Amino acid sequence: MNDELDRLILEAQRAKFTERRTEPRHLFVRPVKLFVGSNPVVTAFSKDLSKQGIGIITDLQIAEGTIAVISIHSTTHHPVNVKCELRWIDAYGRGWYLTGWKFLSLAH
Repeated sequence: MNDELDRLILEAQRAKFTERRTEPRHLFVRPVKLFVGSNPVVTAFSKDLSKQGIGIITDLQIAEGTIAVISIHSTTHHPVNVKCELRWIDAYGRGWYLTGWKFLSLAH
């Protein structure tokens, strides 16, 4: 069992060296809703947040460059709706994707 756990820890450590952001990111696990074109609303979870964008884990494979509105759950106020562009997408296990979204503007 320890070998398998060590392997997972190494994966997490390697991920630190593939940082894509110039702004510091903050752990930010919240439910989000993705409004992508005419597709049905997709519920997903955020992973981290910076002033420039948000990392989201979803089971929907989305093309890079896609523009979407992301509704981010707030624990104290109404959800924050942001127009975003999908900058990158990586496989994150079977049927799951880690996605990186750049904030473009507030959506109303």
